[in-house]
Amino acid sequence: MSEESVRKVRRFLVYLAILMIAVALSYILVYPLGYSPLGYETFNTKDDLVVLQSDNVIGLEEERVTYVPQEGEEWTIGYLKDLIQQLRTQYFFFFTSVFIALLWGAFDLMRKKSWRRVLIQGCLYVFVPTVSLVTQVNKIKDVLNHAI
Repeated sequence: MSEESVRKVRRFLVYLAILMIAVALSYILVYPLGYSPLGYETFNTKDDLVVLQSDNVIGLEEERVTYVPQEGEEWTIGYLKDLIQQLRTQYFFFFTSVFIALLWGAFDLMRKKSWRRVLIQGCLYVFVPTVSLVTQVNKIKDVLNHAI
């Protein structure tokens, strides 16, 4: 194999390792550790109400919210539980994109690329998962606010 082919294979393997590290770190952060800043977690479920634990900006327990749907809208309890279960997946994608942006940014800076380029690429990596996460949190807040 030529020197150029070996260099391309090494670069591909480095990018693959960065991707695997980012996925592993975000999985550990979201699922075993349960880190979800500004997120919600189901604390207690009964037939006609759900007690949720909301988290603050740094992911610590902030307050418990009791959700009691209006009469005739009991189906929203199942919808709310589904939204909260999907929230963990959204956090997983968000943290994966953040870690990829950080690791690839550090790798590009070591290769003497400009700060501006690294910053713009990092923002582009994180943009779509951030919008998706914010949309999911807003859906949960909308369901909670319409019950009161």
